[in-house]
Amino acid sequence: MNLLVIFITGLTTGGLSCLAMQGGLLASIIANQKDTEFESKSNKKNFKLKSFDELDWMPVGMFLVAKLFSHLVLGFLLGALGSVITLSLGMRLSFQIFAAFFMFATAMNLLDVHPAFRFVSFQPPKFLQKIIRNSSKSKALFAPAILGLLTVFIPCGVTQAMEVLAINTGSPVQGAAIMFAFMLGTTPFFAIVGVATAKLSEAWHEKFSKVAAYALVAMAIYSVNGVALVMGSPITLQRVVRPVTWFFSKERFANSTAATVTNGVQRVTINVEQRGYSPNYFQVQRGVPVELTLNTSGVYSCATDFTFREFGIYKQLKPSGLETFTFTPTKKGRFTFACSMGMYSGVMEVL
Repeated sequence: MNLLVIFITGLTTGGLSCLAMQGGLLASIIANQKDTEFESKSNKKNFKLKSFDELDWMPVGMFLVAKLFSHLVLGFLLGALGSVITLSLGMRLSFQIFAAFFMFATAMNLLDVHPAFRFVSFQPPKFLQKIIRNSSKSKALFAPAILGLLTVFIPCGVTQAMEVLAINTGSPVQGAAIMFAFMLGTTPFFAIVGVATAKLSEAWHEKFSKVAAYALVAMAIYSVNGVALVMGSPITLQRVVRPVTWFFSKERFANSTAATVTNGVQRVTINVEQRGYSPNYFQVQRGVPVELTLNTSGVYSCATDFTFREFGIYKQLKPSGLETFTFTPTKKGRFTFACSMGMYSGVMEVL
């Protein structure tokens, strides 16, 4: 892929794939700061919110600049060191839970559930506040900068495919260029989200606070549910919403298959696609070795970050190619495989 195609990928699908997680963080920052502004309005006489002032676009700009910088550095390191510095699955899931907690706490703050949730916002150290004379500006810039840098730990969707491309270059300069071009492409989308959040909160503050809070709660639940899927938890939204017996039935997984046995080995091929796995349900026999082959062909989505925790499988797949894993299931049951964010999943049933 050339840099122009990578930029267009970020401009079109990159921003959308990161909306629930990184977009939620940005919206949380803006909502927190706007809530503080309106509190100041109620406590000060003759206080007026300026239309599209610097406290609207500066936090958004700082978040995006920090995000660009952190991914530029990541691309450089990936190109230089490859998979040596690739984040572990545990670390990625930890930061995904952190993001979910931050969004949930922000929602509780907007709904005035408890004063404790007011401490969810990041504050700059006192020595930085002294350096930056305008304390309101320092607070407005500090939190977006910190969270913008942290987005490197919660890569979502297409971002993970770009990381694989950066690793495969074997060049720090090319790796940095790939990540920078992609993140630059996502910038307009996040800028619109951030500024729109700020302006909506000014125009309809009371209604916006409630709507934003409920949206952030939904994003937080979606994030935690993704972690639960990856971890193979018995409690996920899919299992709660639908009866368990129906959720794991063949009717639920219309795209299903059974393993073929050759020379005492059960062979299954999963086609990794942009929107998931095909088949997303298959059956194998207990005690018989399984040869699982993952086939990708021009795939640039979260589906390439394949996890099958029960059998110790975690692999960042190349956009095109084959990867084969061999293991022997020793107990009956239904085991979930998924992408690292839990966006796409499937089930292997051991009979």
